Amino acid sequence: MPKLISSENKILDGRVVLSRRNTSSAWQIRFKLNGRWIRLTTGKLNFREAKEAAADIFMDYSFKAKNKLPIINRTFRSIALIAIAEMKKALESKIGKKVYRDYIFALNLYLIPYFDKKHIHTIGYNDLELFEAWRNAKMGRLPKASTIGTHNSAFNRVYDEAIRLGYLTADRRLELSNRGKKSERRPDFTIQEYTHLYRTMRSWINSGREGKSRDMRYLLRDYVLILANTGIRHGTEADNLKWKHIRIANENGKKLLLFNVSGKTGHRELVARHSCVSYLRRLHKRTDAIKHLSFAQLLESKQDVPVFALSDGTETRNLRQPFRELLKTADLLKDPRTGKNRTLYSLRHMYATLQLTHSRSTNIHLLAVQMGTSVGMIEKHYSHLIARLRGADLAGDDYGVYDGI
Repeated sequence: MPKLISSENKILDGRVVLSRRNTSSAWQIRFKLNGRWIRLTTGKLNFREAKEAAADIFMDYSFKAKNKLPIINRTFRSIALIAIAEMKKALESKIGKKVYRDYIFALNLYLIPYFDKKHIHTIGYNDLELFEAWRNAKMGRLPKASTIGTHNSAFNRVYDEAIRLGYLTADRRLELSNRGKKSERRPDFTIQEYTHLYRTMRSWINSGREGKSRDMRYLLRDYVLILANTGIRHGTEADNLKWKHIRIANENGKKLLLFNVSGKTGHRELVARHSCVSYLRRLHKRTDAIKHLSFAQLLESKQDVPVFALSDGTETRNLRQPFRELLKTADLLKDPRTGKNRTLYSLRHMYATLQLTHSRSTNIHLLAVQMGTSVGMIEKHYSHLIARLRGADLAGDDYGVYDGI
């Protein structure tokens, strides 16, 4: 192990020590937080610059400690591998439980491949829900309660290691259940509410300041309309969508608008409603880099250009706040059926609801393929609609009883 140079320099009333290794010219720092020594490099060769960097680093770490945030970030994979090593050691020494083998199997086959490089302290209930959909698709069936229990226990082993090593605080442990996070009805829009929303957008756009503010509102309008008419996920799938991923195909003499989207559940090709052609044309005409092409040329040339971008080509990941402002303007922020605030994800839930209740040809199997999820997830979150979906079958064929009503 490289030795530190004997001379040390202390700053911030001795709380931070700067030193240099014989093998490195950069100044190193060490300090103690929550009873644990933290050792880092400042990356600076000049002592004055190193002092400034050390003070900034110490203040940043102190803020994390004060607010019960993990001082050091680690990926799920790195902690899971430590948990596996500890369980293997226990098994070899004959003190480990036989079920550890099942935990190791679950971690290697399901949990590590899915959560992988995600920082363990950032994993939330939505991630668990998405994992459940991914796991169901990978298994090709709904897992038994005993299987889910094993996976939950394996996940908790990783949490235990993260807490023991100081990479996670105990109050950030997620409460797991045998059926995952409790299913609740999700906020969406009725047809009437959605109609009011897009009518409100017209005047809302014009009320924005000229320039980037109004440009953002134009972008949001078409973003909202395309999400509502395709069911694609806000965020990953929409962010990754480029013009080269869109094509028009002829199927049995009918034209279809197809999107090839990619996200956490992999790649899939979905069918967009015909109205999306108009929204895409508007996006095309506003984008400086491609507006010289005809719409047909744009699709044929497979341009590696983001679909959802400002006119100058700037990509934005900041559409949540303007959408919230739009909902407030339209008095649609809170869903009266769930009592929850609506978000951009509510458009996806609306799409699923309307497809199940207003389309004669859509069934839960087709919808699961279209939306890139499992039949189990559709049944779990939209089960309250299944009776309406099968209403004609449940009611029977004796229509005569309604005569005179």
